[in-house]
Order: sequence, then C-alpha cells, then structure tokens
Amino acid sequence: MPVAERAAGVGRAWRVAARVAYAGVIFLATLTRLHADPDPAEIVRRLGNALSPTLGPRDAVDGIRNILLFAGWGATWILTAAAGPLWRRVVAATLVGGALSFLVEAVQLVSPVRTSTSILDLMTNTGGALVGALFVALALDLVRKGVGRRSFVGVPAFLFAGAYLGAVVLETLVPLFRHGPVPGSAGGPLTRFAASWAALRADPSLSLPLIDLALFAPAGAFIVMALAEAGLGYGVAARVAALGGAGVVAAVEVARGLAGEPIEPGAFVVHAVAIVLGAVAAARWLPGLTVRLRGRARPRALWAAYVGVLALWSLRPFLPEVDGAAIGEQFSSGHFIPLYALGGRVDLFSATDVCIQFLLYVPLGGLLAVWPLRAAGALAGFGPAVILALVLEAGQIFVAGRFFDVTDVLVQGAGAACGWILVRRAGFLPYGEMGVGPAVGGGRVDYPRAPGGAGW
Repeated sequence: MPVAERAAGVGRAWRVAARVAYAGVIFLATLTRLHADPDPAEIVRRLGNALSPTLGPRDAVDGIRNILLFAGWGATWILTAAAGPLWRRVVAATLVGGALSFLVEAVQLVSPVRTSTSILDLMTNTGGALVGALFVALALDLVRKGVGRRSFVGVPAFLFAGAYLGAVVLETLVPLFRHGPVPGSAGGPLTRFAASWAALRADPSLSLPLIDLALFAPAGAFIVMALAEAGLGYGVAARVAALGGAGVVAAVEVARGLAGEPIEPGAFVVHAVAIVLGAVAAARWLPGLTVRLRGRARPRALWAAYVGVLALWSLRPFLPEVDGAAIGEQFSSGHFIPLYALGGRVDLFSATDVCIQFLLYVPLGGLLAVWPLRAAGALAGFGPAVILALVLEAGQIFVAGRFFDVTDVLVQGAGAACGWILVRRAGFLPYGEMGVGPAVGGGRVDYPRAPGGAGW
C-alpha cells in the first residue's frame, strides 16, 4: 500500500464502511416521510409523470439540492478509493452514483407525496456525483503538489483560502436572516433581476451588516497567505486579494438579483471593506508573526483564531434566548434526526447553508492532519473538530433565532474529515502534536522565509 494511503489509514473495511454510511445518508435524505402507497395504477401514473417532467423554480432548487447531496457521494468515493488512475476513480464514482440514484428514484415511485421524482432527478443526482468526484480529484492533485513545499503551517494555505472564500461567497448569495425572494420575482433570471432592481429603487436604504466585517476579513487574510506561499510579495498579494475579493462580492450581488433575492449595496460595502482590511492586516502583520511564532506555536495561534471565527459564524446574532418554552423545544426528536429539518423545506438557503457548514470545517481538518492536538487517543485525528462542532451547535440552543440540528454537526464533521483525509492522502505527515510535546525531528520546526526576506 502506498505511503500516503497508509498515512490516511485507508483500508478496505474502512472504505466500505464510509461508502455504506454515505449511501445510508442518501436513502435517509430521499426516503424520509415516504408515505408508501404501492397501488400499481398509481405507480404507473407516477412513472409517466417522471418521464414527462416540468421545470419550475422549485424544481431548480430541488436540482441544486440533489447535486449537492450526490456530490458528497462522489467526494466520499474519491477519498476512500484505493490507489489507481484518478480518472478511473472519477468514472466509477459517477457510475455507482447513477446506479444509486436510479434505485432511490425507483423506490420513490411508491410514494404519493414525492411529486418531484423525475428523470431530471436522475440526471442531477448523477451529475452531482460527477461534480463531487471531479472537485475532490482536482483538490487532491493540488494539495499533493504542496508536499515538500514551504508553507506557513505545513499545509497549503490555499486550502484555507479556497474553502473560506467559498463559504463567504455563499453567505453573500443567501445570507442568514436576510434571504427570501422579492415580490414579483417569479420567472426567468432577467425577470427576477428586474424585480430585485425595482425593489432596490423603491427602498434604497443602506443597511450595514457590521457583524460581517469579522466574518469576511479572514477571507482577505487567507488569500494573502496563499498568494505569499505562491511567491508573491506581501504588498502585491494584498492588492490582488483586495481587488479580487471586492470584485467577487460585487459579482455575487448581481447573482443575487438574478436569483430574485434583494440586492444589498450596504452589504457589498461591508463585505468589500472587510476583505480589504483582512488583506491589509495580513500583509502588515504576517511577516512579524511568522518570525515570532515558530514550531507548534504557529498552528496553535491559527487554531485559536479559527475557532474564534467559527464561533462567530455559529452564534450569530448573539442574542440570548430567554423563552424557556423555546429552549425546551430544542430537545424535541426532530432536532436529533439527521436531515429531518432539511426534508421539510425546498429553498436555496437550505442548500447553501449545508455547503457553508461543510466548507468552514475543511481547513480545520486539514490543519489537524499535520498538527493533531494529540498523537493518540480521543484528540487525535479530526476528532477535535467534531467536538468543536458539537459544542458550537449546542450553543445555538441558547441563541435567539437559532436552533440545534444534529445535521449541522454531521455536515461539519464531514467537512473536517474530508480536509483531514485529503491532506493525508496527498502525502502529508504530522509534524508533531499541537497540544504538548516536541515537534517531530526535534523541538523546533524550521519554516522557510517569506517573500522579501521576512522569516516564515
């Protein structure tokens, strides 16, 4: 077995268990509340409807959710596949994903409440498996190229930059507490944009979501870190991050209009300023920090800072819940059944929120792959990230407007696991414990020097 695969602990039993578990997730997500009705005549009628689908806004959102669900299958297949040509693993993930989708859709023909079942579902499910497999295969190839190269914390910074930027882009597209179609936005993208633009002209108030300053600033900092590792000077990296980040959030505001969501000039200003501030702060302070922080002190500092950022994401809007009945309702069975809450809604937010939760925890898993809190025991591997996810999610019980959902913990844990396995399968090995004990090879990890001569 190759060294990278041994490091990831990928054995046959482990691979089978992971795939069976994710297949179980798919069946749970698609067959919950099935309400089976095996009447042959009704099954034939539903089959006819499935072969003659209609396409509307609800179908489009349902298709996005299907793609995301089966993208997880494609990602799981690639991360757990045995060594071999990558293209074969992508093809296998797609074909098996298509077969799994066919089985699920066939079972749904006995349900009188699954009106969305159609040939389109089979296509989006299979396409999702392909997208997930390709995405992880590309990520694996990129991370593998970072093996042996100099970096801030021993794992490529673009893992943090890419995942975190993806999260803030999705937060911009469908923000928490500020999403929902504007009146008259039914129709195609141009019709929706016209409705969003009309709503903006009718109410041009400049609302400023200031909490987003803290959420978006790390994106600018991580982009600077990634560009500096690629060889750019800090000043150039900051300018590229600032201009590129501002351009991205501007484009996403336009996309919000095309989706029929409110266009928020104030949010654009806050997001652009936050990314610029994060980039400038990174360019200003990183050279000095990389000199002062050596060995395990550096990943410790990044871990602490990132945990704080995740707490901000999780505990917004920081208003305590004082209603005892509302707190008690959080302990009802629905909150502890995976995917139960998502099964009751079909909107864009339910899809993007899952992606955000996943992406935010991928870098944490990647960091733990090279700097575990402990070399063995409960705090080895990506376990600490899962514990953190559980603690923060439980904290939402006492925050007004938020609620505990075990699905979020599972998604966040899956993101951490994906980051950990991705980095290990790429060939990275631990430097040492982040918590206690010396680094591997002695008491100090020697980091390279930053562009311009500052120590990394």
